[in-house]
Amino acid sequence: MNYSGKIKFLNYIPIPINYSLVLLIFLLFIPFFSYSQSESEVEDIIASQILDETNYSDEISDFSEQLSDLLRNPIDLNNATEKEFKQLIFLSNYQIQQIILHRQKIERFVSVLELQVVPGISLEQLEQLLPFVIVKERFFEEGDNFQSHVSKTKGSWMMTYNRGIEVPRGYEISDPNRSRYLGSPDKIANRFRWSYRDKVKLSFNLEKDAGEPFFKEKQKYGFDYYSASILFNNIGYLEKLIVGDYLLQFGQGLVLWNGPIFGNGASVAHIMQNGNGIRPHTGMMENKFMRGVAATFKSKNLELTPFFSHNQLTATIKSVDDQRLVTSINYSGLHRTPSELRNRNSLNQMVYGFNLNYVKTNLKIGTNISSTHFNVPLKLNNRTYSQYRFEGDNLQNVSVYYQYNFLNLLIFGESAHSINSGWANNHGVIAAMGRKFSTSISYRNYTPDYHSFLAQSFQEQSTLGNEKGWHLSLVYHPKRRFEWVNSIDYTEFPWMKFRTKIPSHSYQFRTQMSYIWYKKGHLRFRYQYKFYQENYPADLKEFEGIADVERQQARLIFLYKLTPNFHIANQVEGKLFHKTNLGVSKGFLIFQDIIWNKPKWKVGGNLRISYFNAADYETRIFTYERNVLHSFSFPSYFRQGFRFYINKKIKPIKRLDIWIRYGISKYFNVEEIGSGLDKIAGNKKSDIRFQIRYSW
Repeated sequence: MNYSGKIKFLNYIPIPINYSLVLLIFLLFIPFFSYSQSESEVEDIIASQILDETNYSDEISDFSEQLSDLLRNPIDLNNATEKEFKQLIFLSNYQIQQIILHRQKIERFVSVLELQVVPGISLEQLEQLLPFVIVKERFFEEGDNFQSHVSKTKGSWMMTYNRGIEVPRGYEISDPNRSRYLGSPDKIANRFRWSYRDKVKLSFNLEKDAGEPFFKEKQKYGFDYYSASILFNNIGYLEKLIVGDYLLQFGQGLVLWNGPIFGNGASVAHIMQNGNGIRPHTGMMENKFMRGVAATFKSKNLELTPFFSHNQLTATIKSVDDQRLVTSINYSGLHRTPSELRNRNSLNQMVYGFNLNYVKTNLKIGTNISSTHFNVPLKLNNRTYSQYRFEGDNLQNVSVYYQYNFLNLLIFGESAHSINSGWANNHGVIAAMGRKFSTSISYRNYTPDYHSFLAQSFQEQSTLGNEKGWHLSLVYHPKRRFEWVNSIDYTEFPWMKFRTKIPSHSYQFRTQMSYIWYKKGHLRFRYQYKFYQENYPADLKEFEGIADVERQQARLIFLYKLTPNFHIANQVEGKLFHKTNLGVSKGFLIFQDIIWNKPKWKVGGNLRISYFNAADYETRIFTYERNVLHSFSFPSYFRQGFRFYINKKIKPIKRLDIWIRYGISKYFNVEEIGSGLDKIAGNKKSDIRFQIRYSW
């Protein structure tokens, strides 16, 4: 079916492409029905934790929902446990320990503003923290009379629809013998939530990605992705029970860690992973989660978490010497083309094991044991650089981790072993040297033959292995308004890796200076320098050695509240890329944000206009864009052109919220955008997004 020249909204309502101009005018001139939502600030907080946007994961929407819930039900500073504080992902384990130690010294918080004197919490983090914490009056703590006046059940349904207006060529191909997209360009996601106090929480997700068939081909049940979970909290010795889809996060992530990692960020404490144990999987990430049952039992200082999971993966299976073998696993979650559909759910993965945790005052010790089984043997070591990768149909992992607080030191680490193969180690120390300095140092060593399908930790590569290095960070904050963060990371790769045919090394330096106006804004400058090595391009015919690569990036951000209801934000960023025998290429980005909010008039929204000029793919610049609720956007700015987007939220009636977003990129001196099935004719690319939520 030919989609060019029109949009088929949900495949039923045709809309001409030039109608996007009318849509833009509509978005600009409906302020009297709209207002800016505080939940949008949650996305900004999470985005600030991502230092390298190229490694961001869709799974961060899980944390967006979690923080949005905490906005409505803040944490009580006087009764919160360490696990409750860990829900605030922008707090490090060290900062959480400092809050708890301060509470022990003063016995009881009188006001949330007392957090200003807690060591290790900057003015910017204090601003982020205050909306999520409260100090309850004593008469609320002595019984459940207060809660008896609160509604026992809450729920919501949210639908998100988005698509590109210009349709790629993959949708125009009708030849059944060619690769093509079998479905429409529409992307649809539904989220259902229901909870009974904090005792029971139910989640249910449905999603169709752009290009995936809907009620046809192999998708006879409609959506490509279904996910559900039910959580039970605090039932006697049973601290948590999750049935359905869930995530595991233990230790430093060397054996068990689903979901994103916020490591290597602009904080000395981000070298340490801050696990949440087991938690429901509520995001739209279609891979690397657990599907089954998990529970945490607690008795005094001991916690035991057994788990079982059975999931189906998208994999390429080939016959080699009359034996069926898995040669690759596709973790994208996309099933749009005939080959992607053919490989869908072709591999069964079963994982089971347990975590045992001992906690007493300042000491925490734990162990992880897991066993992974596949119904078809894996042979992923089909290239020279990947010869150490896992081969077989079962894998066992074991690890021991620890955490110890001593005076102003936080010592942590984990050692892991994949049975009959390699080892992984990650150890470090975080120290506060008075009120003006804090520092951290860590060492990691992941051997080339270490294997784990659920591992994520402080690492340079996408997979954990073939890496050893040191990381050092230093923070100087002479005043609460000023902070200067520096870090250096040196990494060796003992074996060859993707695009690097011999052992290599890299080092990276980052510095960031921030000046904060309390409740007014901030000025931030960040500079990054990275050196690494990789193969020469094939067309240079350099057969000896590898090339040295240097990448420099500088970013200046200014955010200021001109009035309580009107904010501006600016960003300027430049990038230099140099590779041996290839010269220097440059990238540049500048944008202006306008954010407005008038609660009395119920007016709000934000818009951005940006100019970019990136000479090539290596100098592309990623940056965060505000989006609809629980959605994140980190587009790459490539080539030369302008981009504009606008967000609006409408609340026509109580309990009903509607978000609308429109964005367009206009490129100079190009006649087509993208490549392969995603190629678009012309020099512009635009998209619309619509979201509706009903809560009760």
